[in-house]
Amino acid sequence: MISFAAVFAITLRHLRLLRRDMNLALATFYWPILDVLIWGFLGIYIQNIQTVGLANYTVIALLGILLWQTTGRSAVTLAASFVEELWSYNLINIVSLPLSLTEWILGIVLYNVITSCMTFVYCTGLIYLLYGISPFAMLGKFIIFAPPLFLCGLALGFFCLQVIVYCGKRAQELCYVLAWFFAPFSTAFYPREVLPQWAQYISDILPMSYVFAGMRALMIDNQDPTSYLVKGYSMAIAYLVIAIIGFGYAFHASKKYGLARLSD
Repeated sequence: MISFAAVFAITLRHLRLLRRDMNLALATFYWPILDVLIWGFLGIYIQNIQTVGLANYTVIALLGILLWQTTGRSAVTLAASFVEELWSYNLINIVSLPLSLTEWILGIVLYNVITSCMTFVYCTGLIYLLYGISPFAMLGKFIIFAPPLFLCGLALGFFCLQVIVYCGKRAQELCYVLAWFFAPFSTAFYPREVLPQWAQYISDILPMSYVFAGMRALMIDNQDPTSYLVKGYSMAIAYLVIAIIGFGYAFHASKKYGLARLSD
């Protein structure tokens, strides 16, 4: 016979965890908001282009998704690499080695480059199998617009690492949220004009939005995207330098309190 008191006790336990655990709360409330924003704005964009027509919309949409992976996955990979050291209790071993923080950063960035290339090959293969679009049709555009977006992903990743070195592995969900928070405002899936005014202000301070605007200018109007790329590169490099300096400062400040606490 089922004990409803036991059932309620299990439910109550997890409800109390939801109240106290930031990761659970973020997973419950943030990701639905993200879906509503992205797919809502995308629906508005699709409704708008139905009146004017856009012959190569499929290629543009898939290229936008592919390019956003360069940013989003780079940030997540960077944060997850550090979190992995915490979950495996390996961080103390690493800092005990004759390994500088700069060397660790360069190693992780190189790993990120390799995984980003693997993601591109994997995704273009899927796009060819599912939609019949040749990988070579996207390769040229990807080479143009992916590098500044990769720098944006690294900047987001290092901002996430600043949170982790202060809060520990319990902040991992917050890092994923930070990595994807700017997706609705980066204009990866639709142009800036689709966004409401308040969202356009956020888009204006993101280097990703200029890169994606340049991609659409080239794909739709055959315009030279150089001016967009210059803005994107300049902002991405500036944010990346600030993020790396901030991470270095946060890491050394956290060492004073003991890095072992981050794995608790």
